[in-house]
Amino acid sequence: MKLKIEAVNHVCLVVKDLAAAEEFYVGMLGLSRHHKIKTWFVLNQQSTLHLVNIPEAEVDNSLYHEIQHFALQVPNMQEVLALLLDHGKKPFQMDFEGKTKDVNEANDPLDFGIGTLFVYDPDGNLVEFLQIGRGIFTEDMRPQVSEP
Repeated sequence: MKLKIEAVNHVCLVVKDLAAAEEFYVGMLGLSRHHKIKTWFVLNQQSTLHLVNIPEAEVDNSLYHEIQHFALQVPNMQEVLALLLDHGKKPFQMDFEGKTKDVNEANDPLDFGIGTLFVYDPDGNLVEFLQIGRGIFTEDMRPQVSEP
């Protein structure tokens, strides 16, 4: 029997400062609070972001944590870039080798590396934004099962 996955239900992140995390995810990105669980935030009709507040948690500055991320598909990356810059964030792009390029201008073509946009949340969790049709995320990159 093969396991059938319907969707990613939620992503869970540990945060040291729930108020700072909520300012980032709700105040800046505009996520809405889940109707039953106050530390869950709605991404879309299938998925939520679950924040676990652990004030005494140690921030992991290893390469492992620096690269570990989750990606949000958005309809317009230029709008995300403008939003991040308006809020004083430091977005960047990355290639497959880990080289990065800071993005400081709202009209940047966003064509470096894999063509996506990254930013760290207040706890150092890496968030990636991608738009279908930009960079490596062309229509033919949508998930499809490859036969062995």
